[in-house]
Amino acid sequence: MAEERTEEEQIEALKAWWDENGIKTITAIVLVVGGYFGWQYWEQSAAAQSEQAAALWQETTDVMATAQQGQSLSQAQQKIVNDNADLLKANHAGTAYAHFGAALKAKLAVEKGDLDAAATELQWSLDEGSDTATETIMLLRLARVEAARGNTEQALEMLQGVDPGAHKSAYEEAKGDFYMQLNNPDAAYTAYDSAILSNQSGDAIVRNVLELKIGQVRPAEAPTQESPTEETIMGTEMGSEGNE
Repeated sequence: MAEERTEEEQIEALKAWWDENGIKTITAIVLVVGGYFGWQYWEQSAAAQSEQAAALWQETTDVMATAQQGQSLSQAQQKIVNDNADLLKANHAGTAYAHFGAALKAKLAVEKGDLDAAATELQWSLDEGSDTATETIMLLRLARVEAARGNTEQALEMLQGVDPGAHKSAYEEAKGDFYMQLNNPDAAYTAYDSAILSNQSGDAIVRNVLELKIGQVRPAEAPTQESPTEETIMGTEMGSEGNE
């Protein structure tokens, strides 16, 4: 049975998870949701405000592209991202860009170990009524942050009764992680098993991580799930979130 991780280890795990899933998730939302909202906003004759929000977001993503290349943001670049996100939240709260800005601020806060600030940004997005797709992701991120803050039972409760749609595998994996922190390997096994069964990602690494996790809690009598063949992996459609 895996030992309960220390608070520092939980924060480091959250940072690694966020790095793996943060940017690609936000980019996907921008393409799907952001474009839709931007177009609708234009159609409603609010071109000036929409253009300003889009310009701020474009500048922000240009800066974040540095991190996507494996480089850390400088303090000056972090300030640009945070300032732009604050402007989006203050002046364009009705747009999807404001919620994306809050997500980026939360990501940077996690990287600095400031989980309180990260939770504040994610809660802002939920309170401001983001669209369903964005809310599903923000809720999962907030639950991860709360667990890293030591509020594991609260984090687990946040995910109960939620319809995660295409993100079911990510939700079930998170539940498994939370159950592990609560020293409940049987429940963790059930959650990880559900995560594997609902996984729509074609990424072999995602599958292997889930297999490693369930291997830590698999009962002696439980059969080992057959590993997918290369043909199965290549033929699986990539999920919109992958596995957060």
